[in-house]
Amino acid sequence: MTASGVLIVATDALAGALLGAAVELAGYSPVFPRDGESAREALRRAKPCAILVDCDSDEACSESFFGPAMMLGATIAIFSSSRSRRTLEPIADEFGVRLFELPIDFADLKVLLDACTQEPRT
Repeated sequence: MTASGVLIVATDALAGALLGAAVELAGYSPVFPRDGESAREALRRAKPCAILVDCDSDEACSESFFGPAMMLGATIAIFSSSRSRRTLEPIADEFGVRLFELPIDFADLKVLLDACTQEPRT
């Protein structure tokens, strides 16, 4: 399988690094926003097949980010290290994105990422 980019937008550097390692173990290339780069700029640069969004980031966990990401055809999953699942469920439902909790089970992450290669991209 050819590695595909997975954009990781995380406010917690440790959570981002751990997700990046898991993404790489699953056979995908983790991509992060560069220093000073907004989540939307990283989205335009990376054109990822999947995006893991920390909903502690107000910029990335918003319609102004999800809209362009969906238009790109990326699979989107949200998480949070400080908010409860109960708080995130309405966001996931509103935007039709997937939701996961940290720590994520590796098998669940692999299924989520493999789905991005199965779903048609625009």
